[in-house]
Amino acid sequence: MKSLDCQTCLIIGADIALIAVSLYAVATLRYRITERAVEVLIFGWCARRIRLDDIECVRRGGTFWNEHWTNFKLWNAVTLRRKSGWFRNFVITPDDPSGFIVELAQKLEDVK
Repeated sequence: MKSLDCQTCLIIGADIALIAVSLYAVATLRYRITERAVEVLIFGWCARRIRLDDIECVRRGGTFWNEHWTNFKLWNAVTLRRKSGWFRNFVITPDDPSGFIVELAQKLEDVK
């Protein structure tokens, strides 16, 4: 049986570390509603922003064809239907989907 050389061990270790960080990032996705946008936060940094004036409607559940920024809680899916873009359905998974929808609906009324 052939043993692994040092370089191979480093590559395997780097791959495992990258997978672990990626899984942690997905598990800790957060969502924030501001005065002008819905933001997706990774490690507290805004990774994606959807302007409120670009949101056509919001509903509970997911869709097949979408841009998704979801964690592992797929039962919490909320779909934001956008007015523009290649992927008009934007799916997220907030911790409290019903509360998120209510808060977002209020913000959308303020924008109109």
